[in-house]
Amino acid sequence: MLRYLIGLSLCALCVGASVATAQAPTPAQPAQPRSGETYLWHGELVSIDAATRALTVKARVLGDAAADVARFAAGGRILVTWSGLDIHAGAVRRVTRYDAGQQILDFFALPVELASRDVQNDLVSLRIRIPESMVAAVKTLKPGDWISVLTRHRPKGDADAIVAVGPYVRPQT
Repeated sequence: MLRYLIGLSLCALCVGASVATAQAPTPAQPAQPRSGETYLWHGELVSIDAATRALTVKARVLGDAAADVARFAAGGRILVTWSGLDIHAGAVRRVTRYDAGQQILDFFALPVELASRDVQNDLVSLRIRIPESMVAAVKTLKPGDWISVLTRHRPKGDADAIVAVGPYVRPQT
């Protein structure tokens, strides 16, 4: 009986380890968002400047927010607020001026640089700073590819806003 229990425990341990290994994120598969900590949004890659770690991406924007974009100059700092629920963001629903000293209160708010004032086909061009560890993964993509960006809820600023960037990942429900 003791041998049977030890054998059963070893089998359970091996199965658990293989499941955990299979679910670990790889460079091609960014970490999955966790409720209350991060959210996932998607956009079309425009360019990456490896030297400055600046990623320019086109993101969906809702009608009211598209009108707000025209109030800001290209290159200016703005705070975009996404429509979203829990761990998934859909489109930019609000655009306001960003002050580095302000505390971000909205779960889905993200400080960015406005890359272009032009809103075409419900897409707005934004520039974000990505972690150095993500630059190599993004450099393998080409303009026009869709990407997934894992972002921290209520970031303290640019430095901790972006958690991971990679090729488009279909959201899990």
